[in-house]
Amino acid sequence: MVRRAVWAADSGQVGTTRPRQARADPGVDRPKDARRRYIVVGVRCYLIAEHPMDLSAARTALSDLGVEVTEPDRVFDTTTRAGRGWLPDADFLCVLFPPESGWETPPSVYLEIGQAVGANLPVLLVAEPPRRLDPALFSLQVARVPVTSALALTGQFKLFLESIGAPAPTGSVPQPIEPVAETSIAAIRGELANLREADYASNTSRVAWALESLALKLLRTAGAEAEEARSADGTGDIAAWVPGTEKYIPGPLVVETKIVRSSGLRKETLNGLQLYALTRDAPWSVLLYYRWDRGLKVRMPPGDWPAVMVFDIEELANRLQRASLAQVLNNERNVLVHRVGDR
Repeated sequence: MVRRAVWAADSGQVGTTRPRQARADPGVDRPKDARRRYIVVGVRCYLIAEHPMDLSAARTALSDLGVEVTEPDRVFDTTTRAGRGWLPDADFLCVLFPPESGWETPPSVYLEIGQAVGANLPVLLVAEPPRRLDPALFSLQVARVPVTSALALTGQFKLFLESIGAPAPTGSVPQPIEPVAETSIAAIRGELANLREADYASNTSRVAWALESLALKLLRTAGAEAEEARSADGTGDIAAWVPGTEKYIPGPLVVETKIVRSSGLRKETLNGLQLYALTRDAPWSVLLYYRWDRGLKVRMPPGDWPAVMVFDIEELANRLQRASLAQVLNNERNVLVHRVGDR
């Protein structure tokens, strides 16, 4: 099999396939506003799930990357080439595991995985948090993203394709995700400022709910796949997947919102968030705090939370006008990893 990669405009039209070494003609003008994406040509995936489920999100994500998909009900079609054992001819196997774990994994799934491993076929397991996999599968590559989110799956599939040798075009890089439009940010900033109005002040639960809703809105406006995900004790308001962070922040981000009325964040808040994130297989978490008094200077408590990113939500909204959410998060992650500056 020869793997090739091309850049294509968002219209979905794929031009002439070029080998990896080929470069675009420097004399050809391209539209400045064309958003381009990575397309792999000639790669085939055998896609299965632990139990019957909707595979449309994974199918869409793979197809958008140019990967040919074979599902169990098409293995013996006349157009499908035979592979080793009962597997179709494919370049990798992808197995989807839903978040629920109230059942045993069917033996047939282990047999399919074993056949692939025995044939030296790359295997990608997609396990949606908080799903725990059998320890026998720990040696295989695992992606911790929602199995129903094409956006979250696309980033993980792209990383996996690169890891098995699907080449990226030389001399060109994908266009970065744009900062949030000023009009969108202005509206969210206005709603955040309104939380300090008198009709909110006497209703703490109403303010907390409104803040969580605005945080969810801000993340989605900035391009994140975000959904509410709260534990029994109220920790972890949001689970988010941010395109562009896949290489540096694997798995989901657990996001908690907090209203701050005093000058210091509570150690218990950071401890609880870090612990809860680990139980959700999220190596990183985010605390978005809201200063009830705009003039308040918020300080971090004594301690070390190397995997908790802390932002003033209003300041984050301002930063998103100059940089994408992925850039902000990746930079903050680097600050924590390399111990740069004071928190």
